[in-house]
Amino acid sequence: MFSRTENLQTFTRSYPVVSLFILIQVALFVIEQLNQLLGFGFSPLSYGSAINLFIANGEWWRVVTATFLHYDFWHIAFNTFALIIFAPALERMIGHVKFAIFYLLVGTLANVLTYVTLSDNLFYGQAGASGAILGLLGFYVYLGRFRRTIISVEDARLVYIFSAITAVFTLIGSNVSVFGHLYGFLLGFLAGFIFGKSAVPFTRPFNTGQRATFGGHVVHSTGSGQTGRIVFYVIVAFAVFGLLARFI
Repeated sequence: MFSRTENLQTFTRSYPVVSLFILIQVALFVIEQLNQLLGFGFSPLSYGSAINLFIANGEWWRVVTATFLHYDFWHIAFNTFALIIFAPALERMIGHVKFAIFYLLVGTLANVLTYVTLSDNLFYGQAGASGAILGLLGFYVYLGRFRRTIISVEDARLVYIFSAITAVFTLIGSNVSVFGHLYGFLLGFLAGFIFGKSAVPFTRPFNTGQRATFGGHVVHSTGSGQTGRIVFYVIVAFAVFGLLARFI
């Protein structure tokens, strides 16, 4: 469920919303870096991060756009890793449209609640997909608790472990939006009572692309699955290193 064995073509065709969200945040990060290098006058972080002062002045779009913006390489690397691992299953379980609504709703409301909680600090600012990603974990915790036929015991245990690790790093890490993480997780859990009722068990899509034929029968090649597993473990190691680099 959380191990990615799909090749790129299968991933983008099976999880179009996740692919689109990843593309948006990576594209905005690249634009931000190019602006810092070339100084062409447009900074996505300046115009879109959730800065309390600007929100108070009526720039409410920031509570939406902040979910797709990131401060540095390790910030976007870890959040992109989390999206690749945890988001595809949920998109397949509740459907493309409901997943898009869920992700945007949880990410936006987490930013709104953080703003309300810290409204006295006008210079507070935040950006990143962490609130929405914690919402994914909260949703899976709901499934593990109330829809036990939808998620396996092993997958539920993995969610509990990852949630606990994330909670620890949220509390001890610097430059971390504690309220954003907390609200995202709680909102994701509560959203499970709405979106989770129609959830179906995850079914892994078949890889598309090269196939081999034997005796007149078409057989799916297993090479892409093996490659996917290798890429999965490389991404895990890469993200863990990034997490340590951010917090230690």
